[in-house]
Amino acid sequence: MLTWQNSLPPLLLIALLLLLVWGLIAFLARPRMKSTAAVILPLNLIALLVLLLLGVQELILHAYWFNPVGWLTQFYYLPLLRAGVLLTSWTSSVFTAYCATFLLMLAASTFGCNLRRA
Repeated sequence: MLTWQNSLPPLLLIALLLLLVWGLIAFLARPRMKSTAAVILPLNLIALLVLLLLGVQELILHAYWFNPVGWLTQFYYLPLLRAGVLLTSWTSSVFTAYCATFLLMLAASTFGCNLRRA
């Protein structure tokens, strides 16, 4: 990313498109499930697990693991991280941005389910 000094990718647009896809997945899955919670919980369970692993690495260990688990947990939220950083510009904690990103994913899936139900 450091070599893209003159032509940065549209990070916020990428984040918004991914949130749209996340909501679309929930929208399409809603008729197959009994309730909104039956869609939202499995859809966001991996995201929650990754958030917990990031919290352990950043808040408890104060360092990211130098193995695939450490890299992959950071890469999971990377496409959406710009939106999370914009929402949490009042703090310098990256974990707060990860939490905001998780909440955005949760909101997108809830919106997709409720849009189908309406």
